[in-house]
Amino acid sequence: MTSPYRGLFALPGAAAFVAAGLAARLAHLTTVLGIVFLVSELSGSYGLGGLVSGAYALAYSLVAPLVGRLADRHRQGPVLMAAAIATTITRTGFLVAAASGAPAWVLVVLSATSGASMPAIGPFVRARWAHLLTGTPRLHAATSFESVVDELLLVIGPIVVSTVVVYLHPAAALILSVPLAAGGSIALALQHRTEPPGAPTGRPASGTALRTPGLPLLLLTFALVSMVLIVLDVAVVAYARQHDAEALSGWILATIAAGSAVSGLWYGARDWSRPPHRRLAVVLPLLTVGTVPFIAVPATGWLFPAAFTLGLTLAPAFIDGFSIAARAVAARHRTEGLTWLTTAAGIGISVGSATAGALVDSRGTTAAFALATGCAATAALAGHTASRRLTGP
Repeated sequence: MTSPYRGLFALPGAAAFVAAGLAARLAHLTTVLGIVFLVSELSGSYGLGGLVSGAYALAYSLVAPLVGRLADRHRQGPVLMAAAIATTITRTGFLVAAASGAPAWVLVVLSATSGASMPAIGPFVRARWAHLLTGTPRLHAATSFESVVDELLLVIGPIVVSTVVVYLHPAAALILSVPLAAGGSIALALQHRTEPPGAPTGRPASGTALRTPGLPLLLLTFALVSMVLIVLDVAVVAYARQHDAEALSGWILATIAAGSAVSGLWYGARDWSRPPHRRLAVVLPLLTVGTVPFIAVPATGWLFPAAFTLGLTLAPAFIDGFSIAARAVAARHRTEGLTWLTTAAGIGISVGSATAGALVDSRGTTAAFALATGCAATAALAGHTASRRLTGP
């Protein structure tokens, strides 16, 4: 199983850009949770902490495609260097304002500015893999590896944040994010050998990745799949709390991530005869089926097998989606196109979180689990249509 992944790192420069990307991506995850810890500690309000953190995440999601488009036009290096400077200044400004007891609206504005200055590093890394491996079977393994990295970071991020906050200082996670974000971005910017080329001199890349036929539907698919995940997260926590098993909720959610990581490694190690757009049309209905057991779960313990089974379908769905985009979006718009997928996922998480919370309060966890199934079924329909239009070369 490891041989396809070992071959990836035989590529000159691959290990270096993956390591740089890991540092910067970890900085983003520690910031999202670190803001909640710091602001809630200083203000005594988790609501304010969530609001300030949400401002960061929303600005990050909305601005990231524009940053990706700049990278496609002018190369990643200059854009990442400018972003490293900007994110250092904005993060430092936020920390100073928080420590000085600045008003809530100031924290929201500075948090949003910090999010806007942070590029979505995952698509930058994926664009490098696509630049090096487009047209070869190893691109599938690279896309799979990146999806597993995403899953692992989602597990590692909260552990890092909670550890440094508890044992050092409430601001420690955000302070740590400054060198991680700047250092990772600068290290990636300096690696020119694996950098995708920019637009030819005097001919800036015209148009946008959004004009790629079928890409808007793929973005909708990503948003809906992300909604499935966050709706289940909220509903699982609520269900466990209602059954006096709140301590198990974190382990149940970790089981989803574990299932996704296992399937991602297996999925990427296989040589598939079917192209990714045909595989996606099979994976998404399986994802829908995987959500059904949650609706009729008889006890908290039954959430563990349901969570693991659902997790097995998540990584393949994201792997196939990114693979389709890497093939179908023109090379001159590739970073922007991959970033739009990340943005769609972020928007889906934001909408799903708010919707699930309100539904749990008004109708209960069963209704929330049913919503996840409805989102998955709609994602399967949208993904099937998108995959037919985004067949790629």
